[in-house]
Amino acid sequence: MDESNRNSTKLDIERRQSSTDKDKELFKESYKALPESDSFEKKDSCKQSTENMVRENEDIGDGADEKMLNGNNDAGDKDKLAQKEVEVKFISGEQNGDAKIDIGKGTDTTFTGLSKEELMKFANDPFWIRLRWILFIFFWILWIAMLVGAILIIISAPKCAAPVPLVWWKEGPLVKVKTSDDVELAHKFGAKGVVYELPGDETYLVKEITIENRIKELVEKYNEKNIKLILDITPNYVTKDNPLFKGASENETLRSAFVWVNKGEAPNNWLAIAGGSAWKEVSSQNFVLSQFGKDRYDLQLNDIVAKENFKDVLRHLVSLGVKGFRLANAKHFIIDKSLKDETASNENKNSIHTNYDFWTHAHTTFQDGIAELLHEFTRLVHNATEGDGFLSVSEDIVRPEVFKVNDVLAIDLPQFGIVSRLLEDPISANTAKHLHTELTNVYKYLGESAWPQWQYDTNFFKYISASEFNIFMLLLPGVPIVPLEVFNYHNTSVETIHHLEKYRESPSYMHGNLNIFNDANETLIAYSRLKSGNPGYFVALNPNDVEVVGNFTNTEIASELTVVLLSDYYKVPNVAVKSKIASNAVTLSPRSAIICTFVPK
Repeated sequence: MDESNRNSTKLDIERRQSSTDKDKELFKESYKALPESDSFEKKDSCKQSTENMVRENEDIGDGADEKMLNGNNDAGDKDKLAQKEVEVKFISGEQNGDAKIDIGKGTDTTFTGLSKEELMKFANDPFWIRLRWILFIFFWILWIAMLVGAILIIISAPKCAAPVPLVWWKEGPLVKVKTSDDVELAHKFGAKGVVYELPGDETYLVKEITIENRIKELVEKYNEKNIKLILDITPNYVTKDNPLFKGASENETLRSAFVWVNKGEAPNNWLAIAGGSAWKEVSSQNFVLSQFGKDRYDLQLNDIVAKENFKDVLRHLVSLGVKGFRLANAKHFIIDKSLKDETASNENKNSIHTNYDFWTHAHTTFQDGIAELLHEFTRLVHNATEGDGFLSVSEDIVRPEVFKVNDVLAIDLPQFGIVSRLLEDPISANTAKHLHTELTNVYKYLGESAWPQWQYDTNFFKYISASEFNIFMLLLPGVPIVPLEVFNYHNTSVETIHHLEKYRESPSYMHGNLNIFNDANETLIAYSRLKSGNPGYFVALNPNDVEVVGNFTNTEIASELTVVLLSDYYKVPNVAVKSKIASNAVTLSPRSAIICTFVPK
């Protein structure tokens, strides 16, 4: 390049630098120090380069960007350049005449929307005003509708019913009394009802003034202490002086109420309970079934005449204030009309044919129809007492299936006494295991919702004392029906009975599940009562005559138990009420019992 061209390039650069103040900001002077040995060689190179750049800049539209991109041999950069605005700056130095090109970074072109001033132009536009109001009103309508809907859902949702307290005859205890003089003692022990046994011969004589007045006195005396009266009655026979029997002797249409046979001799081999023939000749060639003693004649209670006669008795007793009934001899209520001979029983091989227990009595007991008959009587009592009364039986129902209608027991408070009898018998190494089996069977046969009556007396306390017996029995599902002296016998204290009655009022007892178990060695019998959301109860009994440490870790109870009640014969050191014990080491003294609470797992 000659000298004149070099000077022309310089003048051109200087003219561009001094054009305007704004342009000066775009051009920055810089220099780079070069080694002295290379200064002249690089100076010529820079001049040549500057001349080329100026020439290219004069014709920037003829593909300069493309040439620079091609110089990098990168086709992708060509596309990037097409999308960006590139700023090119020429920078010259003052000292050594160096020139430098700064190619700025491209900026993306983005949509910034309307400015505030532009948006404000639409603020008062009628269309947008209406739209805003519509959306505003729609929002609040929707919000209020959701609020109202939520309230309606809460109001209409089915409520979680509070646990219903047990009726008085399930709450218990129920005690047996002989006169109205026991009212104070019954009240002292918290009895909810008392059981008075009406003599069997008086069942159908309750309208006689002396018997009626006696029942009224009992009702009044016990009602003063809010204690209900329950009667034990015997509906399956009448005496010779009963109006029904007298009427049947004269009127053959009434004889269907009895097992009456017009025959020259006794029709079969049936025996009376006390022994001898069960047939009584009341007139020439007229025999009437009489299993329960002299001058007592069995009723066929499924007969309409006999049935209505007994219903009339129930209605009258309810009108006197009686709230509960226990019927004796329920298995004898219906007699087989075929009058077939009885067959010998295989259960009593040492008995002889003149004894009652020698025979099976398959035709005089547990006949079909007993359940339906009892159901009819039970329904009558419920209706007459407006749901406040009950009807049950006073003997063990050794064949529960006979007492069920559609697989539901036809009576309230069924009695199933084998459990208490196991504690009455001599204790063996298998007693705890047998108790577990029998308790499980009770609720299996009677049904999980059954509420049995537990009947025992002081004769049961030969091997297990009263305190331990009561502690074990009173927290089982069911109600104890016992003589009053059971709660006031030897080592049983009033405080113990009051504690047990308090526990019976807890949700875990009234509505909780029952779980029965032995310890790991099957030497202790225990059970728990637990309702979700409530503390559980754990009851354990040691029927053995040695101290036992029981392990209950494989059960549902928690690992830690809190002692709440100890029987009188519990003598383990360092264990008292409110003590904490481990479920894997529950120590019980010989023939003692314990009650603990626990938090469910």
